[in-house]
Amino acid sequence: MVSEGSEKRRVCILGSTGSVGTNTLNIIRQNSSLYDVVALACGNSLDILLNQIQEFKPEFVSVGSPQVARDLRQRLLAPGARPPHVFYGIDGHRDLVRESEPDVLIGAMAGIHGLQAVLQAVRQNVPYIGIANKEILVMAGSFILDLLKESRSELIPVDSEHSAVFQALMGNEKSALKNIILTGSGGPFRTRDVADFKRITKAEALKHPNWVMGAKITIDSATMMNKGLEFIEAIRLFQVERRQIKILIHPESIIHSMVEYCDGSFMAQLGISDMRIPISLALAYPKRLPLDLSKQLDLVQWQSLHFESPDYHKFPCLRLAMEAEALGTEGPIILNAANEVAVQKFLIDHIEFTEIASIVEQALNHFQGTPVRSLEEVIELDERVRLWTSPWNVQSFYSAVEV
Repeated sequence: MVSEGSEKRRVCILGSTGSVGTNTLNIIRQNSSLYDVVALACGNSLDILLNQIQEFKPEFVSVGSPQVARDLRQRLLAPGARPPHVFYGIDGHRDLVRESEPDVLIGAMAGIHGLQAVLQAVRQNVPYIGIANKEILVMAGSFILDLLKESRSELIPVDSEHSAVFQALMGNEKSALKNIILTGSGGPFRTRDVADFKRITKAEALKHPNWVMGAKITIDSATMMNKGLEFIEAIRLFQVERRQIKILIHPESIIHSMVEYCDGSFMAQLGISDMRIPISLALAYPKRLPLDLSKQLDLVQWQSLHFESPDYHKFPCLRLAMEAEALGTEGPIILNAANEVAVQKFLIDHIEFTEIASIVEQALNHFQGTPVRSLEEVIELDERVRLWTSPWNVQSFYSAVEV
């Protein structure tokens, strides 16, 4: 475990009011002698953020818009109080990282909103960057990896599947890697007849059988887009060929992922479905923290574990993600932006469940071939896809998206 006598690590959390952010703070609460929370960022969940500020007393905070920042500053006014410095917007999240100088950054702000902040962390050599926001690697993975070559920062995946791969690779030569096997539960509709998919409700899609997560990632799990994004992220994160990434449906969610080596050996990471496990590794890496979990993995309870191939007909988003990765740099950007808009449309009851994949496919067909040669062009294409995909200005929906 992390030594009690060591200097406290300074922690910055992007997306502090979301599922990953609140779980990160729960772990820090259990290990307060090891960590100082120096910076918190969120979208517009002010009530939750204010409670976090009161408890953890960060030096800096950032929110999604100038209006939310004004509201926050007003609510922080109190006689004798020393409020944190307040930033706002994408640039504010970036400035938050620069000013707070963290030792550990947890990136849990979905989509484009966390990108500049993570890039800033890489540029200023933040030692440990925990990535829970898979979208930034999907959208701009090649640019982030180029920056990492000149940086002393280390990316630590917080996604349970990629954390499992990360752990299975520990102590082994990369040259011995043959395949990465990403496992997925199959979501709530694994056994549902595809003919019935048009009748899927929002309430049904938000009931994941194994994991408790934010709304956006839960819908992505229901469409299996989440596994498609993980496919792309794994290629970027572990710098392997697409043919080396295999996907297996594993309904029990006990084996979180596996690595196959050239000698036929498989290394698997097993555990209960609890995001605090990969989060704690990102906080303490290269050591581990003791966790006070509500339950433990009981292998005797599991008389058998099951695996099956994914159904690409039932879950076209998984197929679309693989096709998008093969398109080149622009494919994952289009895929991610269109999917975020489509998921938000579904969450506000503007479209049916099956239309999510249709919207993504239309966007891929329309924008494929768009040249992307810089981070500026990544952001430009992302904005163009969002505006084309949605009949309204979608920016307001994304000021508060957290993992």
